[in-house]
Amino acid sequence: MNQADVPRELGQPLKTAVLLASIVVIVAGLRAAAPVLTPLALAGFVAAVSFPILGSLRARGVRSSLAIIATVMVDALIVSGFVWIVVETVADLRVQLPMYITRGQVLEATARTRLETWGIVLPAEFYASLIQPQRLIDYVTIAARNITSWLSLAFLLLLYLVFVLAEAEQLPDKLRHVLGPDARVITAGSAVLREVQRYLALKTLISLMTGIAIGIGAALLGVDFAAFWGLLAFALNFIPNIGSIIAAIPAVLLALVQLGAQRSFALAMVYLVVNILLGNIADPILIGRHLRLSPIVVLVSLVFWGWTWGIIGAFLAVPLTITLRVALQSSERWGRLAALMGPLPKRTSLALPGASGRPAG
Repeated sequence: MNQADVPRELGQPLKTAVLLASIVVIVAGLRAAAPVLTPLALAGFVAAVSFPILGSLRARGVRSSLAIIATVMVDALIVSGFVWIVVETVADLRVQLPMYITRGQVLEATARTRLETWGIVLPAEFYASLIQPQRLIDYVTIAARNITSWLSLAFLLLLYLVFVLAEAEQLPDKLRHVLGPDARVITAGSAVLREVQRYLALKTLISLMTGIAIGIGAALLGVDFAAFWGLLAFALNFIPNIGSIIAAIPAVLLALVQLGAQRSFALAMVYLVVNILLGNIADPILIGRHLRLSPIVVLVSLVFWGWTWGIIGAFLAVPLTITLRVALQSSERWGRLAALMGPLPKRTSLALPGASGRPAG
């Protein structure tokens, strides 16, 4: 083997090693910069949903600065409503928590007696691990203290949103000036933004319908904090597969403690019906096949972004992954990798010569 052939043989492994090392550095940077990047990513998410409002105002002849201010004010009202629901819920929960703990202990004693009549005797340590009043009180206290950080996050989100909306309007013209009017990155960026906007708009609509249905169902059943359960169902509906389950568990448990097994079961049925109708029927029809992701890709994206950015990363996992998939589809070099992230296109049947029973002409 000649020495001149050594660099050629080591070229591909070296490139792979450099690529993997670059990915590790990027992931470490994303984790380290999470306090700064997560509000910016949320602002981009809100901006993508708000672009139709901004475009509608601009189409009516409103100046750009006024349209941006009006759009941010609408978003601020919505975010303020969400924050108000959370603050009121935490405050009421701190007041009513002792009553819930007492009812939970009564429910635990009833369940223990019922199991013993069936010949099932569990150790006392098992029941002690289920309901721990002091731990529950500590959780609520920590949540109340974290309200200030959530308020600061909401303020930072709105501040970022102003700059994102202002820059997004001029960014295409800047790119055309720098890269030329026919640059591929502009076409690819427009396609990515268009598809992600479509997904976010439809997903927001479906999540809003889910939250309203859950909130109304909880209110009709008399469950406390119905508005909060609707808000939680709306927010966690952006996390596919497991989001709806996570949203249902605390609401059903509270209904069990507050109202008993029958109302708790009824609320569980409300969650089940709403998620079947909207999550498994309306979602695929409205969003479409070409924006859907395979289950393993969804799972990996949830684990990765949840590990990188916490709950906000899990919330943004699917939009970020769809952005990556649409970007790959717009690339000639990496376009085939997009097929690994979603369902394959439907195969079209080919008419073979002589398939109809007649000889091919």
